[in-house]
Amino acid sequence: MPDTQVHPESATPVRRGARAVPVPSSGMAAAWSAAAVTVPHAVGLGLLAFAPLAADHSLAALALWSAALPGLLLTLAAPRAGVVYAPTTVVALLFAAVLATVHGAAPGLGLNARQVLAVTGTTVALAFVFQWLLGVLRLASVARFLPISVTHGFAAGVGLSMVLGQVRNGFGSGALGDERTAWHALAALGVAALAWWLRGRWPRMPGLLTAVAVVSVAVAVAGIWGAGLGDVFVAAVQPSAFAGPLWPDWGGVPWMAVAERHGQALVLLALLMALVNSLEVLVFHQELELDHGLRVDANAALRRESLLGALCALVGMIPASTSASRSRIVLAQAGPSLQAMRWHAAIMLGVAMTGAWWLHWVPMACLAGGLVLAGLLQVPGLMWSSQYARQARFTWVQSWLVALVFAVFGGVVALVAGLVVATFVLLHDSATTVLRHVRMDGELRSRRLRRAASDGWIAPRMNQVAVFELQGVMSFGVAAHLAEQVRLLLQPRHRWAVLDASRVPAWDSTALAQLRALVRDLQQQGIAVAVASLDGIAAAQVGSAVRSFADLDRALEWAEAAILAQRPQHLRVRHSDSDPLGEIGEGLQAQARQALEAVLRPQLVPGHSIVFAAGDTDRDLLIVQSGHITLVTHWPAASGLRLATVGPGMAFGEMAFLSGAPRTACAGTEHGKARLVRLARADFDAWAQQHPQAALTVMNNLAQIGTRRLAATTRQLRAVLE
Repeated sequence: MPDTQVHPESATPVRRGARAVPVPSSGMAAAWSAAAVTVPHAVGLGLLAFAPLAADHSLAALALWSAALPGLLLTLAAPRAGVVYAPTTVVALLFAAVLATVHGAAPGLGLNARQVLAVTGTTVALAFVFQWLLGVLRLASVARFLPISVTHGFAAGVGLSMVLGQVRNGFGSGALGDERTAWHALAALGVAALAWWLRGRWPRMPGLLTAVAVVSVAVAVAGIWGAGLGDVFVAAVQPSAFAGPLWPDWGGVPWMAVAERHGQALVLLALLMALVNSLEVLVFHQELELDHGLRVDANAALRRESLLGALCALVGMIPASTSASRSRIVLAQAGPSLQAMRWHAAIMLGVAMTGAWWLHWVPMACLAGGLVLAGLLQVPGLMWSSQYARQARFTWVQSWLVALVFAVFGGVVALVAGLVVATFVLLHDSATTVLRHVRMDGELRSRRLRRAASDGWIAPRMNQVAVFELQGVMSFGVAAHLAEQVRLLLQPRHRWAVLDASRVPAWDSTALAQLRALVRDLQQQGIAVAVASLDGIAAAQVGSAVRSFADLDRALEWAEAAILAQRPQHLRVRHSDSDPLGEIGEGLQAQARQALEAVLRPQLVPGHSIVFAAGDTDRDLLIVQSGHITLVTHWPAASGLRLATVGPGMAFGEMAFLSGAPRTACAGTEHGKARLVRLARADFDAWAQQHPQAALTVMNNLAQIGTRRLAATTRQLRAVLE
């Protein structure tokens, strides 16, 4: 059994189990490691996003402040243990797309740089309003339907895209194939290798930050000593003076002209940003719950991040969101630490305030090496496991498919691929598990009680009834698979088939068409089919083409009645009105029988009427003369569970008659009227004093009735539990 530990800062349980738990480092060390990824990642994305505004403001300032302030705001307003807030790839790239669109339209609309930021911020704020609506409508639960292969694929895709991004960029040299690419690749791989070694050797040390510093110093020393490397390496940012953020200008923006000319494109970009970012956040929160035992209200998280993200967008910055990559670094090194996320926010604020003076000393190759390592660590360990690939090949292939699509084509296409994979997995799993249980042994019986002779005829012939218990949503593909499996499993001896749909929440129209075709084909083969627990909408659509019953119990009763109808006429036992005692009077001598019949009191029960209720204290034994009596847990019968149904010649109420305890169930007529006779316990006791031997016979008959009914109940329970 996995044990649980409580982190001293978060007081949130963290599960330990099958996989090794790394030695936690301090929150500060984990924060420095995360910041070593955030700086190149957020700065690089910021430089890309704000590139159209380079002529009007310092790109380094725009990128640094956008990497720091939104994350700081979320950390202060919505702290979550183990969650680091920073600009994410999806949001940053879509922010860049919006800004590029607005900047391209700026000459025609007469917009300056600050007004471009205002329009861009409004569009991005609209995206987060859409995300807020997803949280308000409580659609976060949709993420729970994503299979683990999709969530792993998204995590791996983010990591691989970080690695491929650095390769395409020549590891910071600007372009793959540049004459400086080899030196940049050497430095980047040196950072990654050194950080990996330090991570394994000293887990508490901020290994990535240390590796970046060491290699940066080595590059600087090589350049100073004239090793021919002075002009080889590209600085992370160009030297510049300190500059503050560029604030949007809301005045003078021709909003109506913007809406008329570009409103549709901007709204579509906003909607895309909301969907993709929401899914990324929800997938990571699902991972937090599954892998780290951190439960969270995902809908509330979406709402909080949306409001703060909209505020960041309105002030002209790339909104921060839950950063899965940086959060995983913190979780791996320090567990669910609030201290780590606070230190991360503080470090990024310090970088934004001072980065213009020192960041140009850090080669871009070193930051690229940090991104390469961080990207590789993003890939879940199971996806690297050859044993897992052999044992769960189907899931392993799905994960890598989503990951490669994400890395090559981007998050939007990966979203579509993930949804396709999730749908395929859902349909595949539904089809393969649509048959929850198949019963062909004849042990499953209805709660319709019959006299010994009738039951003796039915019991050995119940193996002619096949019961198929279904589960899951019934779509066309699932129904087609079901029909195929039913046809394969049915054997020549089967004359009746019952489909139990009590665990099927919904049917689509094509699935119902498959059901009608299956019923028709089996009927042509001489097999009668019934469907139990078919919902009202589905039952109305199939109409009379499919025989349906309220539950499996009634469907089994239908099959038993059909078996009884095959009994030869001379073997049928009918209850006679001249035998009011029915099964309890078997073996009685005529004199004793007449005396007992004399104390019976007749009772006519109208249709849909109750005979006794649970808790009643009368001790009468009742015997059915005509019609049927149903015993249920609650009355009316439709609202309770059917316990048994008895017919002519059969007794009920024997437990209260024998023990004197209150009634434990309700009894009444479920459909038509019934005629009964009552035997009061006091009248029976007086009769027993006169006919003691006959009284023993009646008691023995009641004991046999109880034994048969107990055996039937035991058989039903065993059949259900198997």
